[in-house]
Amino acid sequence: MSPVPILSCEHLTKSFQHALVPVRHIQERIILPHRRKRVWVTKAVDDVSLTLQRGEWIGIYGPNGCGKTTLLRMLAGLLPPDAGAVQSHADLSCFFELSVGFHEERTAIENVRMHAMLQGVARKDIDAILESVRAFAGIADHWDLPLKCYSTGMRLRLGFAVTMASPADILLLDEILAVGDVDFQKKCRMRLMDLKVSGRSALVVSHSLADLEAMCDRVLFMERGRIVCERGASVPLS
Repeated sequence: MSPVPILSCEHLTKSFQHALVPVRHIQERIILPHRRKRVWVTKAVDDVSLTLQRGEWIGIYGPNGCGKTTLLRMLAGLLPPDAGAVQSHADLSCFFELSVGFHEERTAIENVRMHAMLQGVARKDIDAILESVRAFAGIADHWDLPLKCYSTGMRLRLGFAVTMASPADILLLDEILAVGDVDFQKKCRMRLMDLKVSGRSALVVSHSLADLEAMCDRVLFMERGRIVCERGASVPLS
């Protein structure tokens, strides 16, 4: 009997609608009643199925607009699919765009504490996570300042450190290695390798095929919302 996947989806589909000629004012709706009916529909994800086994790392590669991030958001439960279903058998931790879920007026320590509580971390373990995030992100001088005082790079570093400190078994990572300067990116790669060796599972979206091949067991290629082919990793984990 094959093992039960830690995360899977079947026939996921998601479309978005956009008005061809946007109607912004009530006067336009009265004078031009038919204009609002003209819409452009794009299928961002089209009948995608995949399975992630415990301890496995899967890369998702493809051009801009092919549906990678939309797929990841549906797997994370942040975006409802039009059709299909997602099954998860473990806790998830996500890294998407700039500091998603952080509050601009709160300090780093307040944001990290709240994030840990939402992840279900026991109160007795939160202090250890705070120290881990502070050390990894390298933002000690800004630790007690509100997030609105942070540069873009500092916010990304904080977001990465929080994601990596999560005890979740499944990581959903979108362009995780586009964080910070070259030295910090190397630090991130080492941390990701440590997490893989520890047995975590992950789905990783990236525009760098070389990075995906270096850290993932297999890579799925997406085009126009579909998975068109799969390739086994060609570079061994070091």
